[in-house]
Amino acid sequence: MAKFFTEQYFQDLAARLNADTEWRKKAEGITSRIVTTVSDRGISALLDIQNGEVKASQVDADTPADFKFEADYDVWKASAQGEGDLTTLVMTGRMRFRGSMSKIMAMMTPLNRLTEILRDLPKDFD
Repeated sequence: MAKFFTEQYFQDLAARLNADTEWRKKAEGITSRIVTTVSDRGISALLDIQNGEVKASQVDADTPADFKFEADYDVWKASAQGEGDLTTLVMTGRMRFRGSMSKIMAMMTPLNRLTEILRDLPKDFD
């Protein structure tokens, strides 16, 4: 079980997504780079989606991406435990978002599947 928000955790997430038939179907044709950042710990990860296939790596917060999500660790943890979806967290100001709102809205169906898998992925919180 990987520690939450580590490179290993995101590698496990990418492997799970790439093996998931529902994700592959919903994400087919999607090419996008998403950086997620834990602002109070200075940790960032990149999900690089190319035609639905996901690669993950640890990066700097300023890594170029189509979309960027940033929040404190407790917000990310709560989301991973099912206590808030990305849309609600962004709209309530608990999470910061950078990128095209219309483009991210068009990706909500696959992103919802990503969130389901993320929540089911075994993880260790500190």
